[in-house]
Amino acid sequence: MNLTFSNLFFVKKDMFPDEKLKKHEEHHKKVSWVYYCIITLGFWLIANPPTFGYKVPEMVWNDILAGIILIVLSYFALKPYKLWAQWGIVFLGVWLFVAPMIFWAEVGAGFLNNYLIGTLVVVFGIVIPRQPGIKLFAQPGPNVPAGWSYNPSSWNQRVPVIFFAWVGFFVARYMGAFQLEYINTVWDPFFGDGTRKVLTSDVSESFPVSDATLGAFSYVIDVLFGLAGGTHRWRTMPWVVIIFGILIVPLGVVSITLVILQPVSVGHWCTLCLTSAMISLLMIPFTIDEVLATIQLMRHEKKERGTSYWKSLWFGGTMKGGDMEEKKNPETLLELTFSEAYNDLLLRPWNLFLIMLIGMWVMAAPGVLGYSGTIADSNHLAGAIIVTFAVIAMSEVARPLRYLHVLFGLWLIAAPWVLGTDNDTAMWNGVVSGIVIIALSFPKGKVEDKRGSFDKYIK
Repeated sequence: MNLTFSNLFFVKKDMFPDEKLKKHEEHHKKVSWVYYCIITLGFWLIANPPTFGYKVPEMVWNDILAGIILIVLSYFALKPYKLWAQWGIVFLGVWLFVAPMIFWAEVGAGFLNNYLIGTLVVVFGIVIPRQPGIKLFAQPGPNVPAGWSYNPSSWNQRVPVIFFAWVGFFVARYMGAFQLEYINTVWDPFFGDGTRKVLTSDVSESFPVSDATLGAFSYVIDVLFGLAGGTHRWRTMPWVVIIFGILIVPLGVVSITLVILQPVSVGHWCTLCLTSAMISLLMIPFTIDEVLATIQLMRHEKKERGTSYWKSLWFGGTMKGGDMEEKKNPETLLELTFSEAYNDLLLRPWNLFLIMLIGMWVMAAPGVLGYSGTIADSNHLAGAIIVTFAVIAMSEVARPLRYLHVLFGLWLIAAPWVLGTDNDTAMWNGVVSGIVIIALSFPKGKVEDKRGSFDKYIK
């Protein structure tokens, strides 16, 4: 089947066998109710401006036009082969998250309504019915990748990420409400006025939009991408997995880095910002393995069938071997998730926990031991990076990253001389911490699961 990128939006029935066409039409018939729900959401959007007294003209027109377009797209989406309309609904749902940030919506109800309706539109557009045309493009194959001992796309692997993302969304939304002046004060239990000073700093105000609201948008997209697709999405929806991984891993590290630079760039700590950073960090180990499985699939498609990475990214593929994992009883999903998360915690290497604690100490040392200047800034930054990579390396897939702590330890030892300091306490604290971190970087810890050809790299 010679598929191109445009076939994601425009399909011809003669391109597919009758069996696939029948499955597609049956699936579309089962989920077509979602488009009637979206029509209702379109009318809701149109009614928002007069109901809640919007003051920003751009938001008035945004909601009215978005509502009309949703209704029109939903009408066309009721037809099984109008994939462009089904995709248009998804894109418009994402736009509803972005609009309040771009137009700096003044009315709290407008901000909240756009987030609520945007979430529902994306849920009805792609989470419940799954990727438009998925029954046409998906190939039969295993749920558990060949050579793997578990399914990286199983719900018990994704539920923790979705949970953390929701918590992060509420934290970021609260800070965004302060930046957009919906509320006059912001809570900080540990650093006094620190959160307010960070959120109103020149660094935060240099963004064209509210940076906290941008964070809220990122978290809710994490939730939606975490929910999208079934337990075989690592091979049927690679683009979802890859974007999900990009949102959580590299963008998460960037977010964490921006937060840990607060004492250097702003001069204050922010409890809620640190909470958001920790949430972003905790999501990373749960995401890496699914991305690895998808990359392995794409490489397999390239090697065995000559399929380009671009094509397999959007249309997926299959592989021989692996297991057809039985679906778990939904009533036991939460219990299963907690049980496996607890067991995973017991398997985490003890040395990485110690490295994480030392990293926290390095961050706190300037305040506790009473030294400042460039060496203190170095400790704040190095300590946070040490914690970041210790948590990431707790994932068996990312276990080789623990060796980076050798470099971080060497920096702690050398920093007093490279940066210059006459404070003996700062010098000895860096030297001792660095030596201990280097020593703790070598033990691998337990590795129980199998991940095919990648196992040789987990050393």
